[in-house]
Amino acid sequence: MSKQAATSKASKKNQTTIPARVRRALRVAKGDTLLWTINGDEVSIRKISKLDIDWTKTSEMSLLEWNPQEESKDEEAGL
Repeated sequence: MSKQAATSKASKKNQTTIPARVRRALRVAKGDTLLWTINGDEVSIRKISKLDIDWTKTSEMSLLEWNPQEESKDEEAGL
């Protein structure tokens, strides 16, 4: 897969337009949801489906319920 680049500028409100080359590559249409992933000083973007959104929300909710302190207490108690 070849790497291509495109640029855009941030507005006064820190908004930007997705360059046409990127919109075409991702097949982005009005109303699509985009996932921005931050890794150090790099950001990647991808279009996600409703199924991906539902899975992400479910995953986030289950992580909110997880308490690592309680888990370590259970491990210490041998549970």
